[in-house]
Amino acid sequence: MKKTFILIIALLPFVGFGQATLSDQALQYLSGHPVEKAYLQFDKPYYAAGDTIYFKGYVTRGEHHRLTDLSEVLHVDLINANGKIDQSIKLHLDSGITWGDFALPDSLPKGNYRVRAYTQWMRNNGDVYFFDKIIPVGSLRTAKVPESLVKQALPPNLKPDIQFFPEGGKPITGIPAKMAFKAVAPDGLGIDFKGEIVDNDNKEVASFSAVHLGMGYFYFTPTEGKTYTAKINYSNGMTDVVVLPKQEPNGITLSVNNDSLPNAAILIKASRGYYRLNKDKNYTLVVYSQGTVTTVKCRLDSTEIKLNVLKRKLHTGVATVTLFSAENEPLCERLFFIQNYDQLSLAITGDKETYAKREKVNIKLNALNRKGSAADGHFSVSVINESNVPDDQNYRANILSYLLLTSDIKGNIEQPGYYFADTSMEARTDLDILMLTQGYRRFTWKQVLDTTKRPLEYLPEKGIAIEGEVKSVFNKPVANGTVTLISSIGGPILSAVTDAKGMFSFSNLLFTDTAHFVLSAVNAKGKNSTKIDYFDKPASPPVTPMLQSFVQSVSDTAMASYVGSDRLQQREILNYGKSKGIMLKQVNIRDKKLDNQYRTASLAGAGNADQVMHADEIGQIQGPLSTSLDGRLRGIVFAGHNPIHKIPYLKTGLGGPMLVIIDGTEVPADDLNFLTASQVETVEVLKYANASIYGASGGNGVLIITTKQGGGLAAKDIVSIGVLPIAPMGFYKAKEFYSPKYDNGSWIGKQKDLRSTIYWKPEIKTDKDGNASIEYYNADGTGTYKLVVEGIDNNGNIGRQVYRYKVE
Repeated sequence: MKKTFILIIALLPFVGFGQATLSDQALQYLSGHPVEKAYLQFDKPYYAAGDTIYFKGYVTRGEHHRLTDLSEVLHVDLINANGKIDQSIKLHLDSGITWGDFALPDSLPKGNYRVRAYTQWMRNNGDVYFFDKIIPVGSLRTAKVPESLVKQALPPNLKPDIQFFPEGGKPITGIPAKMAFKAVAPDGLGIDFKGEIVDNDNKEVASFSAVHLGMGYFYFTPTEGKTYTAKINYSNGMTDVVVLPKQEPNGITLSVNNDSLPNAAILIKASRGYYRLNKDKNYTLVVYSQGTVTTVKCRLDSTEIKLNVLKRKLHTGVATVTLFSAENEPLCERLFFIQNYDQLSLAITGDKETYAKREKVNIKLNALNRKGSAADGHFSVSVINESNVPDDQNYRANILSYLLLTSDIKGNIEQPGYYFADTSMEARTDLDILMLTQGYRRFTWKQVLDTTKRPLEYLPEKGIAIEGEVKSVFNKPVANGTVTLISSIGGPILSAVTDAKGMFSFSNLLFTDTAHFVLSAVNAKGKNSTKIDYFDKPASPPVTPMLQSFVQSVSDTAMASYVGSDRLQQREILNYGKSKGIMLKQVNIRDKKLDNQYRTASLAGAGNADQVMHADEIGQIQGPLSTSLDGRLRGIVFAGHNPIHKIPYLKTGLGGPMLVIIDGTEVPADDLNFLTASQVETVEVLKYANASIYGASGGNGVLIITTKQGGGLAAKDIVSIGVLPIAPMGFYKAKEFYSPKYDNGSWIGKQKDLRSTIYWKPEIKTDKDGNASIEYYNADGTGTYKLVVEGIDNNGNIGRQVYRYKVE
């Protein structure tokens, strides 16, 4: 006779009953491998060529989603339809938040682009925790599809892929089994189907059909000596036959009933043969929930053991329960989702239900936590005109679905917002089926139980790093050398000592856009006969292909409507500019030879030289460059190949050799003659005060040569001796979204305001009472305006709210 024990588990953080080894090891692993996740909110779901993509970044640390204090640099890439990085920026994280933008060129071809965001710390787990989102872009231009991609087109008769997932591990003879399944079409999306399970005698033992996005489940009890096959009929008319996972004659199973709101019921069942062999042995049940690990000792003194898990002791998100043998071998595992409805309550109220065109809108936001207390947090708000940006896709990803669900689950999750927008029993059942068919990826127990100490390859970034190496003129590493970093705009002078390999690093630097510095190096004896190499661009992580299912994010009809509206808006602006005579863009009409806007490698920037010669002045003379320049640079003579600055107050009338810079790198004067006049774009002469930016090295003046793009010296041919000017890229400075104010008379006239993004505010902070105010003006487009607020409070509570109103 079977005995049933019922044990109520009051789950507490990292409390173990009996054997605590697993809990301790899990705690040690988690504390040494804290997770960072990045989430971006965008101002709208898709764009047109010429638009600007605005986004807000949230980076959280740990399983409780608190804004990170680990990393302070977020890398964001815009990836084109061919999988190449078009733009890449670095953003400074201030307490885990930042914002930025990408300007899309007017000439951009249409296609599915991607925005990827990550910290260097995330790279220790590959790209598992990278934020990666498809951004559809509409355009009148069509990108030429590379032949390599054309060859990868799917054959039209390719069958869907179906997989079966026994609950808790493997089907065991004689034990009723819950078998989940998922069918995916060639485009990566779930497909409807139905079928039947037959045994090896062709006897039907169960029937089934997909209930949600190609997923579902059925029950059956494996019989000894039988094998089972699924006969499938897809909605597109195709058929298939799939062999089910093979049953084991003896074993133990684990199942979870997650239907009840307060409790999750765990059932452990052993076959009779397995029970006889393992009777009274100790097993360990481990429940992991968002950073909380609880172990429970279970004695196998019956073929069935029941336990109830109190959900309110767990955290909202993906949880996993694992059964271990006495030897700490994982036997069975099951995922289930905890939904405690503990997200922030965001109340949005407008001063009206219906507004007029160009009317001022006043929105009040109130944020409360689960206890009803004011939530002090960071939020972002987007307002779009849904008439201009029609969105026919239901249940898009959002901050809730990403941080609580999809970032912890393998593979593509279709319509992730559905599981948070719908709280019905049907939606909870569909979510539980998802848990049965998608694999958990936070960690594997093999990783946790591995006692080998493996060093982490990537450390958290606290700022921008300038790194490189110093070698002798004989290409030997210079150890214990001193490297000095000097900013062109003043400030402290920094020094670093090279290691045994000649490597140096200046870390945790904070500067925006492109900055100009000078690196100087001496060896341990103070001699500057050193060569400096600067590591300009650290390697970006490889871009991995995304499944086709991620691409289906906007229909052709919706995109065509949006692109048409966007072009109409641009035409209105253009016509308005013509009729009113306003200047839409800055246009520089200039004499080329007086121009101070030219490409230059000078630290002083364009327009700050004592003399500039452009390509047409230098001419196309072949032969050494010094020959072309001799006698044409004011106050400069050439002694051999060395440019010498004439200094009237010296008795000899001549100073010492000038500092020579080619494409930003200091070179010996002889390197001038590796170039011909036809390769040079500009030659600049800096003297006295203008040369002071190069410090003592520029005391005799500086000759700066900028070659034509693609026509200069190869980097390997340019050697810096002792001094190296560099221009590293700093943090990106985000653009401010422009929102017109009609109450002061702006935008008056015939021009129509047909903006699709009405308002974008990346940073809104609530006060001590959880309140914040939002003000902006409507455009000329009528219809439904959609306002979306997303954010996180200082305790890691997440919130999202959508508010709509009419404009007539």
